[in-house]
Amino acid sequence: MNLPGIFRARCAVFLFIASAPCGMCEPVANAVRSEAKTPVIIVPVRVHLVQSKATPAMHTTMTEADVRRIFGKVNMVWSQADISFEIESIVRTEAAAVSPELDAKEEFTRVIAMIPKASLCTTALNVCYVKEVKPNGFFHRGLIVVKETASLQTVEGGIDEPLPRVTSHEIGHALRLAHRQDRTNLMASGTTGFSLNDAEIKAAREIAAKFQKPTSSGAAQTDSTPISEISFNHSNPE
Repeated sequence: MNLPGIFRARCAVFLFIASAPCGMCEPVANAVRSEAKTPVIIVPVRVHLVQSKATPAMHTTMTEADVRRIFGKVNMVWSQADISFEIESIVRTEAAAVSPELDAKEEFTRVIAMIPKASLCTTALNVCYVKEVKPNGFFHRGLIVVKETASLQTVEGGIDEPLPRVTSHEIGHALRLAHRQDRTNLMASGTTGFSLNDAEIKAAREIAAKFQKPTSSGAAQTDSTPISEISFNHSNPE
């Protein structure tokens, strides 16, 4: 995987420290130590591998190993914001049948309606993988939906696999980040770019902190508001 953008600045700082005279090192070293103190926000995620014999487009063939590989790269992308997504569970979720009324609805509404609410976790991000959906995925009514056949336009320095990038992009929408025109940015549509600017990192961390996993000391979450209410409640396609 090629992730040069995330670590380039920090590497340059450490190289400077190593080569500079001792008197020059102290301010820079202090800055590095200060940066290292940024707490990592751990966000729980429930992953749904949607199943459906009646609707082939909803039936993913992805495995648990695929999910863990994808989220390994998702966490590399989001490490630039010191946010980590911890898999709470990976479940095979049976899609509901499509009624004639539902079949006439827009795809966002139809797909969301086919994912049973009883299978969702109200204190974690819900990421649903399906076989096919337009375009690559979307965030709608508190749910992230990603298709396993996603494809992207390659940009210089971009990520090497579509699914981690599309998943990371839709997570960005769940954290209230809007689309960007910068093709190397994570929130650009349809590219392999994954960078975030300082304002986006700050905004994402503010929302992520609202439903972060309790600390090892047993402290309660800072906000128990369901994610569907914390997040945007409209469609954000990739």
